[in-house]
Order: sequence, then C-alpha cells, then structure tokens
Amino acid sequence: MDATKKCERKRKRFTARLKSSKGILCIDHPGPNIVLCNVGQATGFEKLDVLKLLEAVQLNGDHLNFIAEKGESHSYIVFNNTESAKTFYDTYNGKAHTSVPIYMSYVDNVPNNEVLCTSDIPNGLKIFENIITAEEEKSYIKLFDWSLELDESNLKNRQVKHYGYEFRYGSNDVDLHSPLSEKIPQQCDALWEKLRSHCIDFRIPDQLTVNKYSPGQGIPSHVDRHSPFGDTILSLSLGSSVVMDWRHHSGKYVPLEVPARSLLVMQGEARYDWQHGIQPRTWDPVIEIRKDGGNEIRVITNDVSQRQIRISLTFRSTRQGLCQCGYKTLCDSGVKPEAIEDETASRLEELHVHQVYEQIAGHFSSTRHKPWPKVVEFLQSTPPGSIVLDLGAGNGKNVLKRDDIFQIAGERSEGLLRECKSYTSDVPRADCMRLDLLRTPLRSECADRVICIAVIHHFSSQARRLDAVSTIARLLRPGGRALITVWAKDQTKSNYLCKDKENSASSLHHTVDGINLPIHENRTQFKHNDLLVPWKLRKIKENKLENQSNTTLLRYYHVFEEGELDRLCGVPDLVVERSFYEEGNWCVICRKVCLSY
Repeated sequence: MDATKKCERKRKRFTARLKSSKGILCIDHPGPNIVLCNVGQATGFEKLDVLKLLEAVQLNGDHLNFIAEKGESHSYIVFNNTESAKTFYDTYNGKAHTSVPIYMSYVDNVPNNEVLCTSDIPNGLKIFENIITAEEEKSYIKLFDWSLELDESNLKNRQVKHYGYEFRYGSNDVDLHSPLSEKIPQQCDALWEKLRSHCIDFRIPDQLTVNKYSPGQGIPSHVDRHSPFGDTILSLSLGSSVVMDWRHHSGKYVPLEVPARSLLVMQGEARYDWQHGIQPRTWDPVIEIRKDGGNEIRVITNDVSQRQIRISLTFRSTRQGLCQCGYKTLCDSGVKPEAIEDETASRLEELHVHQVYEQIAGHFSSTRHKPWPKVVEFLQSTPPGSIVLDLGAGNGKNVLKRDDIFQIAGERSEGLLRECKSYTSDVPRADCMRLDLLRTPLRSECADRVICIAVIHHFSSQARRLDAVSTIARLLRPGGRALITVWAKDQTKSNYLCKDKENSASSLHHTVDGINLPIHENRTQFKHNDLLVPWKLRKIKENKLENQSNTTLLRYYHVFEEGELDRLCGVPDLVVERSFYEEGNWCVICRKVCLSY
C-alpha cells in the first residue's frame, strides 16, 4: 500500500472517532485548522516539536495555537490562514517525525484547551518574590551546584544532597538517631532574618534537601509527611522559574508559577491538606490572571516558557510523635486500611480510582486492544436473544461483534466511556451508558449474563466489594451467569513479574484520609493486599515506548488471596460453579439460583 492510500485509510478511521467523541468534523478541503491524528500529549509530542517543524518550512509566525489535550494521542494546530496550513499539510502529512509518520486532516473547529482555575492559592501558602538578590542567588548556586562526579550516585531523576538529616525517600522521613555531620550551611541563616521581617512565625529548620533539576525533570505530586516534620516547610528556588501544581482532595487545582529567587512558605492547610508537584517537561505554560466580571481567574494559556536548570532548597524542622494537625485526609497518623469506613473508602476511590482513570483514559485505552480469551469463551456461550451486561467496561474491548444478543457496556469514567462508544459504534445491538456499579439504576433480574472484569479490586473496603457482588446478583435473572475477575496477590504464575526486578525493602507510602498505603513497585510480587499501583504516561521516541513518563498516577487496588473471591461471592442467591487462576487473576463463574421462601 502506497503512502497516500495509507494516510487516507488512517485518516478515515480517525475521523469517525473524532466526530463521535469530540463533536469535531474532519473536512476534505483545506482550512486553517489541522488535526495531527496520531501524535499528542499521550505520545510525548510537545509544542517544541511543532515549532521545529514550522521553522523548517519558515512558518514560525503563521500559526496561532497548538493544542495537545491531556491524555490524548492526537493534537491540533491553528494557523493564521489557509495557505500556511496547506503548506504545512502538504509538507508533513504521512512523513516521518522521529521515525513515526504523522497523519493529518483538516477540521472545521478545534477545542479550547485553555484551563480555567481558581485564582485563590491554598490557605497558608505564601510566595516571597525576590527574597534574595541576583548576587545572593549566584552565591547560593555556587554553594549548592555540585560537580557531576559527586552526584551521579544520587536519584536517577535528579541530583540531590541532604544536610542535617538524610531524607529517606523509601519511607518519606528521617532517622533522628543518624544525624549527618554536614549541617545546614550558615549562609542560609540570612533567610531566617528575612522571614522574620515579614512576620512569619516558624522554627529554624534542622534538615535541608537540595535538588538540582535539569529541564525535563520534575517531582510527583505529594505532601511532605506529617509526623516526621514540623508545621512549616520552606522552599527556595534558584536559577529558573517553574510551574508547581497544587491539588486538593476536594478536586481544586491551582497551578502556581514559582519564580527564581523566590521563597515558598507552606503552613497550615497548604502544608497538611494539599499535594504539590512539578511535571517533568522542558517547558511550562504561561499562567495569566484575568478578570471575569468582578472576579479574578487563573488561566493556563497555550503559550509556553522554556525551563532552565533549577536548584531548590527545601528546609524542614524535624519532630517526634504522632501528628496532631487536625487535617485527616493526608495525615499518616491515622487508621489502617482494614478499619476503613464507607465515607473514607468513597473518597479514597474518588482520588485514586475515578480521577486517575479520567486522566489516563486515552493512554489506558491504547494499551487494551483484544478481549481476554476466557471472557470471549464465556460470552460466546451466551444463547441468542440474551441480554449481556459488561459492568466496568473500560474501552469496550470485551463487547463482541454479535448481532444476536443485546449488550450493554456500563462504565463510570467519562473518558473511558467515550473510548467505549467509539469502539462499539459498529456493533449493531450494543449500547453504552455511564454507570456506577454501587448505584446502578438498572432494574433487578434484567440480565442473562454479566461480566465484571478487573473492577471489584478497585473497591477499598470489604463492605463495598460485597455490595458490588450483591449488585451483580440482583441484576442477574434466575439461572443467569456472571464472570468476575480480580487481581491476585500471588503473581508467581503470571507474566507480570520481571525476573530481574525486586521490590525494595522500604517501599514508598502515601496517605489518604488517614489511610497509610504502600506504593507498589511495578512488575514485582505484591507484598500487601491494599496498595497503590503507579500508572506512568509514557513517551514514544523512535517508535518505541520509553520508561520516561510525563506523569505518574497512583491507582488503588485490593489484591485478592486464594479463595477470597469465592468467599466474597458466597451471597445467598449466587452459587460459584467454577473458580480458577489465570495470568495473575482470580476468576469465578457464578450462577444465580431461585430461592424458596
């Protein structure tokens, strides 16, 4: 197949998906708007890549906007005029970019991806700009910018050094019994005087972590652990400004520019109840404060600024004992997972299941192509005329191309639901609907078959997992069957484990609503039943996936022991007909029985 026919085939396949999921129509005649069908934020394609392409054909000043939506594998370019767009299209359509051909189409409109955020910064957060002079900055950089020979054994993502006490990344604390001989340099004492002049109440720090970031490096969203450190965290930025993302568990999001030579002070709510992080990229969006009526709003624009080498000094004061901060959600002095209450479980799932899948929907879907053979085997045995429910359908890959059964794909994530609708658009008797397994509006005994694949392990309490199974039992007609699968704790008989990789002895932890959860090391044996599993959005370079992620997100899992799923399915009107282990999953096939009263 020649390049022209290949371009056209890929363009047509993408056109239908874009229209159904985004309401954007691809057009056959040239116009100022172009969609790049197969490169975007999820594939690591950035504005810098676009600028290089434009520069090569001398179109630098002829484009208005580049739009790459989060988690999407396509992007858009808006030109000043149709002629420039046509030049770009004719030059690059079907041509390789880092060994990946770019396929394009003209579109009638593009989405507006300027993000509106609250202009209110977290309570207790203060930024003192120009807290030091340019000359003082040079002095600090000279003091803390070490040679590569001294730093190459440090963190693989950035260079780091500790003073006073070593910050232990495995447990996010310090060992008070092992102080370092190198204390915080006396040159930092001038900062305490500057802070006092601004009437900031704080304890003089005794621990300092210095990080050196090259462009493209960042740090995952986190909260400094409560119990090992005091109520004031200080961060001095040297060399380059950066955008720091602040996220609250209520859903609030505040991107904040942290200029060079500024001092960030975190106290109160900002210290204890918000997470902050820096995305690993070579640029940052320009953030503007705009008027909206009588209010100010923070806008993430489509303009970018380039990062330079940045050195951050994070000062902490150490403490002992349980934290008494009063901010329960992210505090590590809380309860254990087995004591979790329903309200807490719901918040945990919102943060580390639902919000995560909304962000990774596009990337997640791109990694799920074919249904699992055992699911196909189960569904192929479904008699003609049956109603089949797929509860937690994901991108719809388990929906069969059958026209003699009616299939309903239910999915809670709006992002995955869009993927599901696109995937099932050519299935004649299939429908997609937004559905929460614990709050489904479907009437009782409506289904002949139910599949629930890799869903129940995302419920964070035994009661909620039992409710999910009870819902499946309620929806089944007497005699109907269900296939349920969950992740197994034992992965020794699966391909999940990497033989050359071992789980570190002191794993990372993350605290949500007082629940302290370990962060799992991917491709290693599970050591806990309740944990957070990282999902890394990966870049594509030279047509290969690299382990360099734009963002790392944490998904909650309860991994099951042998026999645990069988016991969970022991509700009064279900009978487990078959139980088996398959590629790291525990699976059961249940039948609904008629009860006599």
